[in-house]
Amino acid sequence: MSTKMSTDLNITRPTSRVIRPPGGTASNIFGSYDEPTPSRAKTPASPAKGVPAPPAAETVVAPPAPPAAPKNVEGKVAIVVGGTLEADVLVEKINRALVLEGVKGAVVSKVGDIQALPFAAQNAGRSVDVVIAAAFVPNDPSGTITSAMNSTLLQLGITGRTPIVSALANASSLLEAKALLPTHAEGWAKSVVAILEIKKGPNVELALAPEPVIHKAPELTPDLNNVNDLMEVLRESLKNRGARGITGLGRKFRIADDDNSGSIEFAEFQKVIAEHALGWTNAQVKLVFEHFDSDHSGSISFDEFIIAIRGHLNERRRNLVLQAFQILDSDKSGVVELNDISAKYDASKHPDVIAGKRTVESVLSEFLDTFDTEEKDGKVTPSEFCKYYSNVSASIDDDDYFELMIRNAWHISGGEGWCANSSCRRVLVTHTDGRQTVEEIKNDLGVKADDKDAMIANLREQGITDITDIELAGGSKAAVKNAAAASPAKADRPTTGYGRRAPGGKSSLVLG
Repeated sequence: MSTKMSTDLNITRPTSRVIRPPGGTASNIFGSYDEPTPSRAKTPASPAKGVPAPPAAETVVAPPAPPAAPKNVEGKVAIVVGGTLEADVLVEKINRALVLEGVKGAVVSKVGDIQALPFAAQNAGRSVDVVIAAAFVPNDPSGTITSAMNSTLLQLGITGRTPIVSALANASSLLEAKALLPTHAEGWAKSVVAILEIKKGPNVELALAPEPVIHKAPELTPDLNNVNDLMEVLRESLKNRGARGITGLGRKFRIADDDNSGSIEFAEFQKVIAEHALGWTNAQVKLVFEHFDSDHSGSISFDEFIIAIRGHLNERRRNLVLQAFQILDSDKSGVVELNDISAKYDASKHPDVIAGKRTVESVLSEFLDTFDTEEKDGKVTPSEFCKYYSNVSASIDDDDYFELMIRNAWHISGGEGWCANSSCRRVLVTHTDGRQTVEEIKNDLGVKADDKDAMIANLREQGITDITDIELAGGSKAAVKNAAAASPAKADRPTTGYGRRAPGGKSSLVLG
């Protein structure tokens, strides 16, 4: 019996054999057992005697592409390594990355104590243009030491005479740190090149910053009769007195409500204005009071107070609201009508419709009437839609939360961080090459939960065209029509043979 390990054997002979595990089935399948074995190419028959052979086709070989000009970046670079943990590996990988970026002739300095690395880097900077301060930082699972040393090196590089590129790697998992070292070294080398080009190259191009649009506060005079300008003055005064959020405004409202009636009368409102020492005339006070009193009841309710102070939409919120309006406006007519609502919502599942108490049309009309705030004509304009959400916006302090609310309510894809949409449906897509990925059905408002054809069409519009089937939450699948034409070799492959499956037949995380 040979004592060679499998890694010592040089096997180059191709094979079409498929090794099956005991029992005849596999839990983890790579490739497919049902794919046909490629047939061997047949040797062409020799021409008959006396029949001249056809002339051989002339092969035209394209000339080789000219080799890329070698990079050559001028400048002196020092690699300073702290500590003894894999110091030679650090030097080798970093120097190789520098050479590939065109930086040659780097000098190396090593210091045994990693704590002395900042001082060694500062000392090396006296004779070079850029310093790379590198180390594997051991015994730092929380990353505190690495972060502190990074900050120190960055500060020295900014305040000192020589820039310092911090090249620290947390060695809590040394194997992982060494595996990622070539990628990190490439990034460090690119940083060095960028610094050298700034120092040795032409001056950095400077351009005038765009002129900012500065909104000047209205100048308060006895003749000022623009209610919007007066409201701006009042808002600024409330902010300066601590009434910024919904809580602070509520406290200010309760203070103004002397008789605890839940509303502010005109006399109480006059006291509020006098307290702020705004210097308004009686006509200006009355003008703003009437602006607050939207229902003309003679008093200001808490809702009227909050909406008037906070109800205006800033640019970010307004853009999001208009995105929602465009999604609801199915026929792109510029107004939302009953047919637009019916295209996006299925009212047949409403409890009152199921019970026979109401019709589908009455439910949809009620929904439309929610946004028809100005003229009750069965049509919602962008202005009316924004007015509705101005009232909603008044009770939401945080812009990020408002964005999350709008995106999830109207299934608007996108957003960053915790503002990212989480309501659009996600499906497991099986591709024609056997890979499985989780994809988002973007902007899926109006796509029914069982309308898999619409989901597949949505994915194709996103550029995902190599689809064999999709799987929804709960294991429901939908095969793509005419999939055999797109991938004949895999058309008859059972869908349960793809990827890795969790117990119970449902898909777990799939590594492509």
